[in-house]
Amino acid sequence: MSAVLGHDAVRQRFIEALGLGRLHHAWLLHGASGIGKRMLAHALAADYLCERNRDNVQAGVACGECHSCRMIAAGSHPDFLLLEREWNEKTKKLNRDVNIEQVRGMLGFLSLSGAESARRVALIGEAGRMNAQAANAMLKGLEEPSAGSLMLMVCEDALAMPATVRSRCLLQFLSPLNQDDMQSVLGGMQIPGDAIAFAAQLADGQPGRVAAMADPAVAAALLAWHDLLAEPSVFDIGRAQLWISKHVQKIPHDLIVETVFAAIRPVLLRNRGDMTGMDAVLDAVRQLAVWPQELVRRTLRPAPTLLAHMLALRLALREMPLA
Repeated sequence: MSAVLGHDAVRQRFIEALGLGRLHHAWLLHGASGIGKRMLAHALAADYLCERNRDNVQAGVACGECHSCRMIAAGSHPDFLLLEREWNEKTKKLNRDVNIEQVRGMLGFLSLSGAESARRVALIGEAGRMNAQAANAMLKGLEEPSAGSLMLMVCEDALAMPATVRSRCLLQFLSPLNQDDMQSVLGGMQIPGDAIAFAAQLADGQPGRVAAMADPAVAAALLAWHDLLAEPSVFDIGRAQLWISKHVQKIPHDLIVETVFAAIRPVLLRNRGDMTGMDAVLDAVRQLAVWPQELVRRTLRPAPTLLAHMLALRLALREMPLA
């Protein structure tokens, strides 16, 4: 099984603890979005369940060839459970939380005898989404783990987790990827060659953020948006309006915003010594930053609201003295 780029140290720590028979029963992997936390958790589950590692002696990276590894890869291992928010048929959306019934079901699964071995793994892919009742129910499994059970939890902000849960886990912080690992990951994501450099700039060590750019149409649109904003204080309003009306429904809104920030960052850096007029710019930046969330929270129309934010930002930049 291939290495998970950028997080070799954490995986090696897991394997060493497994080999020594001192593996903690609950690992909390936390860090920024889009850096491969869940991918690493899947890899650790495979390491734990791999047939070659069952006796703990000279444990290593999952072989990728045994029956257990093949079942993990196919998503059909009977001793592996993925816990995440459930789909709501009524609302046609994912539920807001991971609820207490799901956690109880997970604890029941971990208490059973394994089908393939004495080991069972539960991966909580959205640990930060557990509601208070679910988190309280989790405590029983954390305080009295069943023999052979392993919980792997993933979240962005460990401090947002209840202290009662956090304190009973082995916390592992995952950093954004370095430049070399980013190039490797982006190269494997089938992002068009002419967009890889810009994708790396937008991702900023978090390749999952730019996964949508594997679609050539998305990549081309974002490159065009970036070119349009080459001079953010004087961009052509007509061209911007045409781009927005054509693409705002199809391009991930966070990437639209990140492209704007990439365009204005050099301008702000050039003027960092002079704060004159900066308040208006920063206010416009803040308004644009929350625009994707405001669309959902207030059910706003994306095209006119984005154009309004862009006009406010353009005006603020024009009134800021040149460095």
